[in-house]
Amino acid sequence: MKTYNEIEFLNWVGRLLGNLSLFSKQEGIIREILKSVPEISGADYSSFLILKENPEKIAYDYYPEKKEFSTHRSTANLAIGIEGEVIRKRNIIVTRNSYEFSNRKSGIMDRIKLLIAAPIGLRGEVEGILYLYYFEDVSDKVEEIKELIRNIAPILAYALANSRLYQKLNEVMRELRISCDLSNIINASLDIDQLIEEIIKQLTMHFGYEIIAVYLVEEDGKYATLKWGVNSIKEHIGTKMRIDEGGIIGRVIETGQPYYAADVSMVPLHGPKGFKKRSEFSIPLKIRDKVIGVLDIESLQREAFPKSARNLLVALGAQIAIAIERSKLFEETKRLSIEDPLTGAVNRRILEEKIMEEIALAEKRGEEFTILFLDFDNFKEFNDRYGHQRGDEGLKIFSNIMKSCLSSNDLLGRYGGDEFIALLRKTNINKAVKIANQMLEKVRENEFLKGLTVSIGVGVYPYDGKTFIELVRYADNACYIAKEKGGDRIEFSSIGK
Repeated sequence: MKTYNEIEFLNWVGRLLGNLSLFSKQEGIIREILKSVPEISGADYSSFLILKENPEKIAYDYYPEKKEFSTHRSTANLAIGIEGEVIRKRNIIVTRNSYEFSNRKSGIMDRIKLLIAAPIGLRGEVEGILYLYYFEDVSDKVEEIKELIRNIAPILAYALANSRLYQKLNEVMRELRISCDLSNIINASLDIDQLIEEIIKQLTMHFGYEIIAVYLVEEDGKYATLKWGVNSIKEHIGTKMRIDEGGIIGRVIETGQPYYAADVSMVPLHGPKGFKKRSEFSIPLKIRDKVIGVLDIESLQREAFPKSARNLLVALGAQIAIAIERSKLFEETKRLSIEDPLTGAVNRRILEEKIMEEIALAEKRGEEFTILFLDFDNFKEFNDRYGHQRGDEGLKIFSNIMKSCLSSNDLLGRYGGDEFIALLRKTNINKAVKIANQMLEKVRENEFLKGLTVSIGVGVYPYDGKTFIELVRYADNACYIAKEKGGDRIEFSSIGK
């Protein structure tokens, strides 16, 4: 071992500190330590085992003779043996028996004559163990080596602590950036499909996970449906899975708690087939303690979700749940502003707007269209006999029957009470009568509506009226005539033109 005087030692420390300052990541600092320490300690081989946030106990090695870095998985039991003694006593341990150390690498240990293990840490906490291996007996130098280690250990500890702080700062900044980006997206859109697709895109960009999927719980609470996902699982969109069949997603829905599978081979799985996932993290999407869905993220790597990433994803899951609920409320509000809430037909305001729009288009194009004015003949008697609840159900069924007779271009609106108007676009009177007869027939055949019949009045633009008021009044008069004739029929009016 080369002997250093005090000035040379301080110069060496200065160079070491200068080199360490070039590294912000922990691995770079460890490599520089392993490369530099043998220079002053004369070690033939050096190794470093990080004790914090190192679940696989990966140890770093450096062989000065070959200028070679490597890693191996340590078998050290940190509760017993020499490693345990280093941690408990926070002191340097020296041994001539290489097999007393569990942190050994095959092919090297047989040459070892002396091993030194030194705790590296601050404020009494051991954060890592530095190992120095000697191929020759340097017993006469042990005290000098130990003194050198005591002098440089705080430097190494501070360098590691600074790298950890730098890493945590970077993580915090990254988390803030991701949260900010996603918050802006969530607050900017009420369209649920556009919103979730953009969120998935951002998660993929920031985290790099291979599979990201969002499941929604069905109304009956028995199934979860894959609603959105990355491109590689688009073909599985719409897939349903039973919640009670187990698996990670089912478990998350049932417990309302996130679930992390560091190694999915250890748990039963359900999800898109054909993807060889190694780890998975599922987050419940909850509104007022009710699980409405699951954000499921999978990776090809084992242990791909560090705690910081999991914490961030859980927080984002809460925002996503709120965004989904907000979007649902928006869609429901929008629907209710258009539809009659009982029957699902469009409401009177929208009906009037659409008929007036159709009048303007038909006038411009020189076309005709038809409206049907529909009214139950004996709805009051039906309500009195069976009650208003069954009457409401009858209106729903009637609305569905009418809509089933219309094309996708046509429109059914509730005009008031038990009165409906069907707008048949680009439809002449002959085709309109055929559709009206289908409606009459389906009402007669429906068991729930037994005892009810319908009168239908027909109005054709431009022959029966050129304005909304004229056209509707004509069709209404025709419907009245049908009622006067006993109902359950179609009529045309010669009144009110």
